[in-house]
Amino acid sequence: MHPHGDGMQKTNSKKGEWERHKEVNVPWAKYDAHRDNEYKYVIDLRNLFLELDIPIQRREFLLSNLTVLILLKIMFGISYRGIASATKNLGFYKMLRMKRAPSYKTIQRTIQYLPLDFLLQVNRVLTPSKIQLAGIDSSGMKTNCKGVWVQIRFKKPVQKKDFKKIHIFVDLESKKILSCILTKGSSYDSPQLKHILQQCRWLKVDIILGDGGYDSKECFNDITKQGAVPGIPVRKNATTRSKGSPSRRKAVIEQKKDIDKWKEKVRYTMRCIVEAIFSGTKRRFGEYIFSIKEKHRCVEMWLRTILWNVLIYPR
Repeated sequence: MHPHGDGMQKTNSKKGEWERHKEVNVPWAKYDAHRDNEYKYVIDLRNLFLELDIPIQRREFLLSNLTVLILLKIMFGISYRGIASATKNLGFYKMLRMKRAPSYKTIQRTIQYLPLDFLLQVNRVLTPSKIQLAGIDSSGMKTNCKGVWVQIRFKKPVQKKDFKKIHIFVDLESKKILSCILTKGSSYDSPQLKHILQQCRWLKVDIILGDGGYDSKECFNDITKQGAVPGIPVRKNATTRSKGSPSRRKAVIEQKKDIDKWKEKVRYTMRCIVEAIFSGTKRRFGEYIFSIKEKHRCVEMWLRTILWNVLIYPR
């Protein structure tokens, strides 16, 4: 029988043999049905954006409807002109009870009326308030869709300004994004942990995982203040003295005593899920940010976050 037949995966063993690494039991019929109805899930989000329509403004198109159209634009990975055409030809405007389809310019201007605080509240509705295991990490996002040939032909090398850094805070069990922050491509990871935890004061979490880039007294103290256990590997030459962070001292002692036991205790191997979510969002919604203004880019990242939390297959 072929080794792929019962959900086996090849491990990096020296003998090159096939071993049972993990079971893959996906109900594909239910998964396909979930994917078929994705656009309906997005249209149903209109109820969460009704607050944007109060008080009723002197406008033909309600902001809640236009926000849904922007989400559909991100989901399908098309231009503003493309979503305007789809709204008219596929009848999206009828599903949203609109009298007619808006122009691409009307949809494009909507993003400037979406406050970040409101989007954070919407995302809070879509995520659990109490979780056991969370993770934080960052990844780069392009600010343009220039191809490699353009860079070679016109001798325009890739620069740091062509990228932004996305920092996400993830529930590692439900695979939902709890919070996100957009920074410069050259920014460091550790200072952003404090800002993310400030956005998630309402959240109760037991363990927070991060890579070695978050090994600092400030990060350990911020996680402890959140009421969580820090799951961050420390440097090999780290001292066992407290120096203002008892939680980091405890982690240093435990890791120097038995690093494998510490990893098992905090379930550190689960941290790779954050990388998988970055990969998933880029494959689904693209690897670059289409907004130009910095404020609009932050709004776009929150819209991508909300969209991911809605479309992800329920665990």
